[in-house]
Amino acid sequence: MPLLTSSHLKRKHRVFTFSKKQLILFGVIIAFVIGLFQGNQALAAGPMVVDSFDGPITENEINSFKSYIQTVEPVVWPNTGSMQSEYAQGKSGENIKAMGLMYELTNDTEILDRMIYFCDVLLSQRNDILPAPYGQRTVWTNTIAPVWPGNNTGTASADSANGDSIGHLAYCGRLILQTPVISNTTVPIGDAYGHGATYLQRANTFITEADYVVSQFLFPKLLDLSRGNKLYFQTQSPYMPGGVFPWNQQMMITYGLQNLAAAHAIKGDNPSLVSQYDGIVQTNLNWFFSDNSAKQTYTDSKGNTAYNWGYNPTLLGGEDSNHGALDVSGFYRAFLIGRYGITASMMTPFANMYADVMMRGPGDYAGRVDGTDGTGHGAPTTYPRSGNIQLAALRPDVYYTLANATMPNMTSTTMASFARLMYVKNQRYTGSDTQAPTTPTNLTATAASSSQVNLSWTASTDNVAVTGYNVYRGATLVGTSSTTSYSDTGLSASTAYSYTVKAKDAAANVSAASNTASATTLVSSGNLALGKTYSASTTWSTTYLGDKAFDGDAATRWSASSGSFNNQWISVDFGSPATYNQVVIKEISFPRVTAYKLQSSTDGTTYTDIAGTTGTTIGANKTISFSSVSSRYLRLYITTASNIPNIDEMEVYGPSGSDTTAPTAPTNVTATAASSSQINLSWTASTDNVGVTGYNVYRGATLVGSATTTSYNDTGLTASTAYSYTVKAKDAATNISAASNTASATTHAPPDAQAPTTPTSLTATAASNSQINLSWTASTDNVGVTEYNVYRDGALVGSSTSPSYSDTGLSASTSYSYTVRAEDAAANLSTASNTANATTLSGGGNLALGKTYNASTTWSATYPAANAFDGSSATRWSASSGSLNNQWLSVDLGAATSFNQVVIKEITYQRVTSFKLQSSSDGTTYTDIAGASGTTIGANKTITFTSVNARYLRLYVTTASAVPTINEMEVYNQ
Repeated sequence: MPLLTSSHLKRKHRVFTFSKKQLILFGVIIAFVIGLFQGNQALAAGPMVVDSFDGPITENEINSFKSYIQTVEPVVWPNTGSMQSEYAQGKSGENIKAMGLMYELTNDTEILDRMIYFCDVLLSQRNDILPAPYGQRTVWTNTIAPVWPGNNTGTASADSANGDSIGHLAYCGRLILQTPVISNTTVPIGDAYGHGATYLQRANTFITEADYVVSQFLFPKLLDLSRGNKLYFQTQSPYMPGGVFPWNQQMMITYGLQNLAAAHAIKGDNPSLVSQYDGIVQTNLNWFFSDNSAKQTYTDSKGNTAYNWGYNPTLLGGEDSNHGALDVSGFYRAFLIGRYGITASMMTPFANMYADVMMRGPGDYAGRVDGTDGTGHGAPTTYPRSGNIQLAALRPDVYYTLANATMPNMTSTTMASFARLMYVKNQRYTGSDTQAPTTPTNLTATAASSSQVNLSWTASTDNVAVTGYNVYRGATLVGTSSTTSYSDTGLSASTAYSYTVKAKDAAANVSAASNTASATTLVSSGNLALGKTYSASTTWSTTYLGDKAFDGDAATRWSASSGSFNNQWISVDFGSPATYNQVVIKEISFPRVTAYKLQSSTDGTTYTDIAGTTGTTIGANKTISFSSVSSRYLRLYITTASNIPNIDEMEVYGPSGSDTTAPTAPTNVTATAASSSQINLSWTASTDNVGVTGYNVYRGATLVGSATTTSYNDTGLTASTAYSYTVKAKDAATNISAASNTASATTHAPPDAQAPTTPTSLTATAASNSQINLSWTASTDNVGVTEYNVYRDGALVGSSTSPSYSDTGLSASTSYSYTVRAEDAAANLSTASNTANATTLSGGGNLALGKTYNASTTWSATYPAANAFDGSSATRWSASSGSLNNQWLSVDLGAATSFNQVVIKEITYQRVTSFKLQSSSDGTTYTDIAGASGTTIGANKTITFTSVNARYLRLYVTTASAVPTINEMEVYNQ
């Protein structure tokens, strides 16, 4: 039997229990302690072990994973040069995804606890939370934005890689919410950062903070959603301003949004936000799967349907294997979450592409998704990239090949590869189970309040095991439960709802629907406590006064004073005797109450217990109904608590039918065009005798949406079109106001659709045996040319913002053909330029490969001098901490050798401000090489000079803006 399940499942800033100074101190101390470890490994660890490629996942395999993850630490500043990249496709980010997948497979909370720890640390490193010097930095938005920067000094960079950090927090929060049995349990790893002691508090913090980054950075600063929710960069974005999102960056953004949508759907706290997030994800998934102008679908050499796609939706083929694997893993995540209608048949062409086109033989994997090879990310590999491993679940015939290539010794030290292989292994094992659970029976529905219906049913059985239940309101999936009960919240008063339930097992078999059960929510008189006078026994500070529990906002709260656990209370004065029979209490932030009661009073001094209103715990949402009471004062009396009590909200409701007064009409409605497809509305708030609960927004005579605030954004409109709007207010008793004034606006003209002119006079000149330099006459555009795409033999090999480009890494004595196309900010592409040809020079290859190397200083054993001569631009030499000037890197060629060209690559960090090349016959006394000095190096610098005959060659860095780091240094004799 498998242990497993395959369940797929406004920001007011978080206020921690700790003071701000305590939190900053905690963050500095913890970052320092973790920072003692250079790199990811804190302790030596045995590898993760695979017992067998067949059968269920074993306890030994799970335990090896659990042991390994305890030795791996999340990266903190200053141990990375790019925090956003480290948590996107870097090890820390991939490790979080691996732990999430393994938790979904095993339900082992020790794995979840480690994932929570990684997310705790991740959140602590956010720019607006982390203290200076690595935090509190101004971003290109000219604000201290809530982002994880892409650099460690100066103006902080930030782009779509932040979507992955959002996704990690939301993914962890979602997994906690999918395990309600642990909600009120204290997280055993502690709460060093003040993110919440219990699992539910941790989940709420992660989700709230992820939402905050979306609302404060992604939506207003980075994303342009004006083209019907398709992902484009805003024009203010430093990276590809106004351009279309590449597929791999779409995967980052949608990873975050789909997990936030799923988390809020489980919480049932913000249906409009769920709809917004899901709409963006669905649109961009459809862009790939339903729009053949964004990809190629073809029959491959084995007769199977396969996909071919490019870097972004405007390029139809030849995506490199690195980005392609990221694309595949992103689409697979969306497939597994089960919210967007992606089926196995839609994913199988990815598997066919990999199995039939890219897997060419043992240790030979194509560099591009169309089976061809390039350089850099497009170079062939001898190993399968991790993002493609799950495709073996769709192509079982290549499973053993991929499994053996991924785990050649039945072991692994790569968490992402191990977790994905365990997923495929589990799918193969549970895939033999085709028997669905029995149908749930005896479903009942009971109205608990004006906004909640409680469901219960008799459990199903299964030949293996029932893993959960899907709950449907009408035909819509509204939640899941691992028990035989569910509370559906956030409903409308006096409204009938019908429900069915289906059981599911680990193999994704789903039962038939249960019987239908219906219930009508209670009539609500509105929250009688809104707008009244409040008091409390004690308060933590002016931020947490008693009125915060009655303001209609669950994001604020009352808190008793320090050390005040027991016999604490909050009360409301209605102003005159009021009749009520229901109280709703929300203890969301910190569930600590262990005994309570409700009390009434006529004078505010002497209180009487209300019969039937005592209890032990409160939790996120407690509805207490009782026989009607009439009094001027009502008090929640907390007899005992496990810690300082905090109440987020307390609502009071009276008998049915008492509110018949409609709100006043909204005034001062204004409409402003925000883009070619969006108009933003705002208005002055209405008033009501009980309380306004929201506003209905009408475009002409058609209801197009609703809002709980005094603003609304109407999207998906037609360019250059006039629209008129009115707004009506509503209250809890469904009374509707008269219409507001009419406001009109006209959407902007459509976006730029005119392509740049064709580049002309393209020339190609061989610069060495591995480099060809291109130049051309610039194009023009009605708005502006943003870059040029360079094609070698018909395949895109790079881009340039100026009319020149150096194509490197080529083969000696080889002819190459080039064209160039101009692109503007709207991703319009020109026609191709003239074709230019050139043949690389002949040469003996890189003379430095396989030789002996030395350096002035090194950062650590991870960054030795040899890294600059190993033929890989992904590794690098780095000088030691604080060593900026007079640093050097040398190679011993073994004997006196003639050379006349050196290629230096300073890709990762471009810091050198002056340098020179030197030669030596003895490795001690060096002489400057004439014509081989300069100021900056940059990503790729070719230095050609009169031939020198020497045994030793040295790059001498005279000055640098920070610790110099060289990715590669090549030596040639042309």
